[in-house]
Amino acid sequence: MLVEGPLETIDETRDWLRRHQGSEAQDIVFSDIRLADGLCFDALSELSRTSMLVFTTTYDEYALQVFRYNGIAYLLKPVDEEELRATLNRICDLRATNTGLQSILAMMQQSQQPYRERFLVPYKDGYEVVAVGDISHICTEYKDTRLYLTSGRFFSISMSVEEIEDQLNPRDFFRVNRQTIISIHAVSGLKTWFGGKLRVRLTNYPDTEVLCSREKASALKTWLGR
Repeated sequence: MLVEGPLETIDETRDWLRRHQGSEAQDIVFSDIRLADGLCFDALSELSRTSMLVFTTTYDEYALQVFRYNGIAYLLKPVDEEELRATLNRICDLRATNTGLQSILAMMQQSQQPYRERFLVPYKDGYEVVAVGDISHICTEYKDTRLYLTSGRFFSISMSVEEIEDQLNPRDFFRVNRQTIISIHAVSGLKTWFGGKLRVRLTNYPDTEVLCSREKASALKTWLGR
């Protein structure tokens, strides 16, 4: 494996990509969003269509734009070791198949799908519209998936937590454990807990116990502190 870089400017990056067009040196590219003289997107027109691009940056506002450039991962700094390892494993899995490029393109198309903005939930003899911005947290209780609102109300919905997680913007929502997804706007703080876990304090639900697993504790703190 040959590792080259770093490249600090747009012109330097553009020139390197041109000189290595189609070569193995472009197989995997790790890029920050902001280079010394501007945004990296100005240089990525020279990127090979078969290159795998991983963004490592402190700026989360470009998360959707990066997938136009074959971006397969968007890692916020400081980069979490587990997330980096998962990204590298995903790259290895894609390379191990005969449909690597098709898989990447499918991931890109899926990632460009708009995130859900509202839910239509059954209520009494009809339906009610619940805006995603009004959600405090989502959890499974007694095999029932519930949307808990900042107002204190909740609605049952015929979707699993896994299905809902895929449709929500990860910038605003985080799955802290198997049963629970929380909104970043509903978190008032964290408390250390037994076994390396964290207890999440929710603004409008002070008596609700939401525990984050030890494995996700670091990612949760990074998500809240960005």
